[in-house]
Amino acid sequence: MSEVLNFLNETKVFYLATVEGDKPKVRPFGFVMEFEGKLYFGTNESKPSFRQLKENPNIEISATNAKNEWLRLSGEAVFDTRTAVKEKVFEVAPHLRGLYGKPDSPVLSPFYIKNGEAIFSSLTAAPRAMRI
Repeated sequence: MSEVLNFLNETKVFYLATVEGDKPKVRPFGFVMEFEGKLYFGTNESKPSFRQLKENPNIEISATNAKNEWLRLSGEAVFDTRTAVKEKVFEVAPHLRGLYGKPDSPVLSPFYIKNGEAIFSSLTAAPRAMRI
């Protein structure tokens, strides 16, 4: 999992795909962290992505680094809004405190990936997969 976390942090911006009805929806994300052995991301309860993830938790993330290597990460989004998780979010990304206030904010909705598969690819090597 640390390889996936490092790759996403290195790219700074990655793209999260959800589904609305039968249409894919993709948007940039920039927050990722490890907590209790799981890879966490975050969204806001007022955003369409939150509603889409509640209706269909299947996601895929895509990221490309400066070496033209890319990562596809898929799995199920599981929301985890415990205060301990939100405190870790603010520790990892203190700037989010300005958006969400305190760890008891009902708007901040962290989620982790369950049953995840990461596939690392490049133009010069065969794809490499791992479970997370």
